[in-house]
Amino acid sequence: MLPKLNILIAYPYLKKESIDIIKENDSIRFVLDSGAFTAWKAGKPIALDDYCKFIEQLPFKPWRYFNLDVIGDGDKSMRNYEIMLKRGFTPVPIFTRGENIQAIDEYYKTSDVVGIGGLVKTKGNMGFVKGIMEVVGDRKVHLLGFVRHQYINYYKPYMCDASSWSYGSRVGDFKVYMGKGVIKSYRKKDFINKPDKEILKLLETYDISAQMVKSKDFWSNGKQLTCYAGRMWVRRSLETENIIKTKLFLAVGSHQTINILLESYNKEIKRFKEKK
Repeated sequence: MLPKLNILIAYPYLKKESIDIIKENDSIRFVLDSGAFTAWKAGKPIALDDYCKFIEQLPFKPWRYFNLDVIGDGDKSMRNYEIMLKRGFTPVPIFTRGENIQAIDEYYKTSDVVGIGGLVKTKGNMGFVKGIMEVVGDRKVHLLGFVRHQYINYYKPYMCDASSWSYGSRVGDFKVYMGKGVIKSYRKKDFINKPDKEILKLLETYDISAQMVKSKDFWSNGKQLTCYAGRMWVRRSLETENIIKTKLFLAVGSHQTINILLESYNKEIKRFKEKK
């Protein structure tokens, strides 16, 4: 069985165009995020009833969907989770850093997987992940916005997601997926004089030639860099699931971005078949 394209979209960003693409593509494994963190940052809270009705009205069932958590209030998050269960939903509950650690065990009583939040750009997040994984043990867990490869390779969580993949490569700075979860950053100067033959060989597998990386246009075209970043992250997602069984989801915010990832996925699947 061929691996799927793992995509995560937050409720506020899931519009008709994206819904249509997901509905028409069996190759997509789709996870719905509640968007609570985005809403909290914008000062626009999401009503639980609106979120529930949205899920009910989708023309397909998401592979997984998250509880509508309340940032900074574990008790309210738990109440939302219990309400969703009573309404017949089966959301993935989210435990956020700072909550009572006993809430994790409570969530596992009714869910086979628990999401861990509060990891993105927070001080000491790596130490927190280490501690929380000791609590989780061999139970299924989703690390929200945390994909540091040393930790993913060691703990092998059931799920995780990358929310920053699409702006990982910026004008003048190109991040290359090297394999085995490793990503390295390169600049134009690295390819001017005597570029490493191994990196050039690797770039060819992404359809990037030596001539391209020496040109000014390559480094100034932000849209093109995003497309290549999509190709590399799709490969990382497929490799991660194939090798260590962790499902790495790529967070998107528009149907245009889904199309970029679908194109990348089709190229990587073709490469996958050729290697076999």
